[in-house]
Parts: sequence; C-alpha cells; structure tokens
Amino acid sequence: MDFKKEAARVAYTLIKDNSSVGLGDGMTARYLASYLIDGIGAGLTLKVYTSSFQTQDFLQAAGITVSDISRVDTLDQYFDGCDQIDHQLNALKSGSGIHTTEKILASMAKKFIIMADAPKYVSKLESKIPLVLEILPMAISFVHKELQILYPEAALSVRKSPEDKNDPVLTRNGNYLMDCLFPEWPEPGIIQNQCKRITGVVEISLFYELVDEAIIAGDQGIFRYERKNN
Repeated sequence: MDFKKEAARVAYTLIKDNSSVGLGDGMTARYLASYLIDGIGAGLTLKVYTSSFQTQDFLQAAGITVSDISRVDTLDQYFDGCDQIDHQLNALKSGSGIHTTEKILASMAKKFIIMADAPKYVSKLESKIPLVLEILPMAISFVHKELQILYPEAALSVRKSPEDKNDPVLTRNGNYLMDCLFPEWPEPGIIQNQCKRITGVVEISLFYELVDEAIIAGDQGIFRYERKNN
C-alpha cells in the first residue's frame, strides 16, 4: 500500500466545495492534486494555489487553473508533505528549498495540514535532516559566521547547483540556501528565535508551531493529529 497516497486520499475528504486550497511540493501533494483534478472534473468548485512550480505544471497539464497567490491574503486550507514532523507538529521541509514560498501559503491558510507516511512522524526531530536557511547573497558570509557562533558543532554548507558544483543554488527569489546539520537538534523554539533574528536570513525550513493538523498513514492505519493552542 502506498501510504503517501492514502494520506492524500484522507486529506481530499477534508476539502469543501467553493473553497480556496493551496498545495505544496512533492509526491504526496501530487497525489492530492490528482484527487483534486478528478473532483473538479466531477463538478467541484475550487480556487487552487500552489507553492511549487512542479505542482503547478502538473495541475495546468490537466487543464486546472492555478491562481496567483499574490492577489489573495487568505486560504481556507494549505496541504503539504514534509521531510519529518515531531509529535508537537513542528515540521521540517528542507529538501526542495522552497520553504519560504511554502511558509507564505501555510501562514495564509486558516488550516495548514501536513500529509505524511508513518516513518516521518517522530518524537524528536532527527539530525539526519538539515535545517535549511534561505539567505540574501550579500549576507552569506555574515550569516555563516553567526551560525558558527551559535552552533559551533554544526556542519554548514552552501547548497550547490547539481549542474555546476562551483555555483550555488539560487532560489526563485534569487537567494542562496545554506544547509545546517546538527549533531543533535536543539529545541525547535530556540532554533526559531535564534535563526530568524539573524539579519540576512529570509526564512528557515523549520515550520515551528505552524501546522494545525497532521495526517499520518502507516501499517497501523491512518491517524489525524491536531496541534493544541497551548
């Protein structure tokens, strides 16, 4: 059984007619996009937005209109996958490097829902997944220095282009990405406060206290977890 697809199937049941829905990146979001395509074909009315060029291409290839996110300030729901999510529903979205755009849609949404397979749901974030920082190019050396002071045991590296290892990856905003691997993750709240206060950091790949609900699918079944306000 494909648990990512199962999580997306349950997520689809939460979508209501005449609502605005945002989709993220990755296979789980693509599964949900497939359900949306079928639903819209059957008469479901939605305003659809996405943080991902790949998801946008997938939807548009099926004839679905993807609306401009800059023209709205609120979404009813935003659905995305993750690299990992802890039991307090703090999520890491480090792989694709588009976390700034993803976080904009997540923050706009009345409800932000993560879909994941069971191995990604952990009691504590694991050191195998880096924190990724989107950084203004002119601030890259300064941010590197500040991170070394804050986390002297962390391994820091500017993400390089797969086409040319001498060139850094550029985000859609024209910024650099820095991977920060901790030997052991500090408390998420500490990371949030320290890293977001460094001048030149645009955003970080830790989604701290943003996720409202997680749909987790695995061998034991499909579970929905909600984050409490406290």
